[in-house]
Amino acid sequence: MKKHSDFEFKKVQIEKFVKAEYAKKFRRAARISMRKRQRFMEDVTKKVGKKFGKDVLCLVDFSKGGFTTFVSPAHTESTNLGKLYRSFTHPQVCYTTHCIDRFSERNNTNDNCIIILDTYLDDALLTYGENDEYLTCSAGVFAYTVDADRLIIKTYINFELLSEEQLHTFYGPGTVTMLPDEFLAENNSESDFMLAEEYASPPRKQ
Repeated sequence: MKKHSDFEFKKVQIEKFVKAEYAKKFRRAARISMRKRQRFMEDVTKKVGKKFGKDVLCLVDFSKGGFTTFVSPAHTESTNLGKLYRSFTHPQVCYTTHCIDRFSERNNTNDNCIIILDTYLDDALLTYGENDEYLTCSAGVFAYTVDADRLIIKTYINFELLSEEQLHTFYGPGTVTMLPDEFLAENNSESDFMLAEEYASPPRKQ
């Protein structure tokens, strides 16, 4: 019961905070463009994450004269692996506290880490079975274990922190297809290497 009371108290605090942020940003009757909505949600998500924790999901309804919020801290449980946070979008996936803290530190963010991790995991789950106990996506590598039919994500390693050996192990010859956009050169002359199909063979002499 105490846990439920704590949640209700936290929920009221967050809703008051978001309402105050909304009132500072918008007039109640004004029409709000999609760009302004996105900017507001990015800003308020950072503030809520920093002030109330990285496990909060906050939704704002812009379609009314005011707005309503639904706040949902991630479902947590204590296990022999430590405190686990359940994924918002993947029912059989949980993140350890260590994973969330490492992700936050390595990306220097107080945003809702679970929402971002879930997005990365959408792609990473497609690589299940390719590397024992590891999942890969363009942003980095997840270390996992399977426990009671659940996937426990133990930690996260940013792509740029991987060594050459780890890149070869996790991505193999197809590494270039997984490179983040910022690693790709716009002009061939700026590239350190080139895909075989991009290399134009000189015309044969007649």
